[in-house]
Amino acid sequence: MLLALLLAQPVIAQDTPPWEPLGQMPVDQAGAGRRGYALAGESANVAEPGAMQVSLHMVAANNVYREQAGDFLITERGETHTLALGFRRGMKLRIFPRLEFGGQIQLHERDAGFLNGFISGFEDLWVSLTGSSSAKNQLRANGAVLPPLGTVVMNRDQLSYQATGDGSGLGDISLVAKAVLRDGAPASRDTRVAARVAVNLSGVSDFTEGNFAGFGVSLDKKLLKWAAFHGDVRATILLDRMSQWNLPLKRASFGFSAGPEFKLTGSSSLSFQYDGNTTPYLPAGAAAFDEGFGDITIGLSHRFRSGPNAFLAQVYARENLDLPLRVRWNTDPDLAVGIRIAHDFGSQRSR
Repeated sequence: MLLALLLAQPVIAQDTPPWEPLGQMPVDQAGAGRRGYALAGESANVAEPGAMQVSLHMVAANNVYREQAGDFLITERGETHTLALGFRRGMKLRIFPRLEFGGQIQLHERDAGFLNGFISGFEDLWVSLTGSSSAKNQLRANGAVLPPLGTVVMNRDQLSYQATGDGSGLGDISLVAKAVLRDGAPASRDTRVAARVAVNLSGVSDFTEGNFAGFGVSLDKKLLKWAAFHGDVRATILLDRMSQWNLPLKRASFGFSAGPEFKLTGSSSLSFQYDGNTTPYLPAGAAAFDEGFGDITIGLSHRFRSGPNAFLAQVYARENLDLPLRVRWNTDPDLAVGIRIAHDFGSQRSR
């Protein structure tokens, strides 16, 4: 049904304008990974002066994990459902041709989830195609003993952190300022570059990503009439010295996003994206904290308009990784699926 909606086109014949890429997938923008302390990627789109955008982002992220290594015992089971409400407004300053300010607030609910059966079937398929048994979370195998619902971290037989696997609460509040460094028409083959600074403020401990600030640079480039490239690099400065899991943190972490976007119709596209981030934790002797983490994402985007108002809908599925490119379960969600709908007011560009 979603695919049919995204590919729906008017039946009235008209001149076909040049294809305009729809932008990077909004992976982790409603929460930057369950380990936190990582700035999310963005595209190089910046709102026009005076334009406003309201966005609604819904994500379901499923975790099942157990590791016993050295002094640590980590267990995790649950599915977090997130609703993120965002707002951006564009303006113009003498220094920058376009500048935008915005913020987002997150609301979360957690329970046993509905994605477990789908994840198990996908992992079985991946193992049969690749022969990589590490892609199968054995905790979901028949006869396996599932971890208790919630998150528990034991360190030297002492309880370091515990969170229930159900309930709801307020997530983080984030603020961002973004500016165009190199502009160009989205439908042209001009290279567009934007830079941003952002701050993330901690929410309820069971759902927070932590207190951190960061900066990033995004690049969008239309390569062909039917293909584009999106890239992003970012650095995160950790403001907490101890994480919510009561583990010592590094001073900074670094991340990236890269991937192509392919035209399906004049207003729809298919995207593949590879994201990664260094771990924010100091070495602990457990893969849950020491490994770099990332994801592979596949998504569909669709633009539609109503008068002067522009809408962009993006649907995606995110599979986690251990860097550099190993599909393996860890403390990031085994699978996250999301949909984001953005409504632009008074802008001729789609976000």
